[in-house]
Amino acid sequence: MNSSVRNLLYRSPQFYELVYPEPNDETPMMCRHFFARYLIQPPRSILDIGCGTGRDLDSFSKECPDCWGVDYLPEMVEFAKERRPHLHLQVGDMRTIRLGRTFDVVMCMGSAFTYALTAADINRTLDTFVAHSHPDTLLILDINNAASYLGDGHFKPTTEFRVNVPGFVAHARATHSFDRRKQLLVRHRIWTIEGQGEVEDFCEYRLFFPAELEHLLGEKGYRLAGMFDNMQLEETELSQPRLYVAAIFQPQD
Repeated sequence: MNSSVRNLLYRSPQFYELVYPEPNDETPMMCRHFFARYLIQPPRSILDIGCGTGRDLDSFSKECPDCWGVDYLPEMVEFAKERRPHLHLQVGDMRTIRLGRTFDVVMCMGSAFTYALTAADINRTLDTFVAHSHPDTLLILDINNAASYLGDGHFKPTTEFRVNVPGFVAHARATHSFDRRKQLLVRHRIWTIEGQGEVEDFCEYRLFFPAELEHLLGEKGYRLAGMFDNMQLEETELSQPRLYVAAIFQPQD
């Protein structure tokens, strides 16, 4: 993750799941559909790179006890360990972390991969995926879909939302722009939090187009298995804001 990232929810992980609730286990359920489609048998080991609060891994651990998570932010890992002590969790940089083993599934969700902003960072992060993959490992990515901004697209210069849950009442206003030369989406966000005043966020996200991503994965030995813009994994023209990608590691001898 780029050191310039400032995100209230990363610094205060107790709020993350309140702002982004998944009452029906949406992300893990989608991943289970990927498992059923692209793996011969259910995974016996899962690595989540950018695991955040460990919520997804917690769900998977019900049927796969060998669940590991890595996150760049000590605050996230500390929170996850307190909340979910049965998981294997540690602080690590997705560009450099090496656990010395491979997994049946490697995941990088919640746009974590898009914090690799430069060509060098992208290459190093992909090498991390490779280092933890064995033949037929399933790689799952969840990222912003650059193709959704083409034409009329889904780009909204300004978005607002309000959170009103016990312990956290806030209004957020985000302003988005592009650094087209570097292929980045730039977000400035102001939180107005009841009882705390204003807090400013700043994030940059590397944008990937579908064909570009398929090429990058192929260069590292991953065969694209599926690419979708919806959690139902239905075939579309990939016009929606999210991109859910499944690829199988099949290195050349």
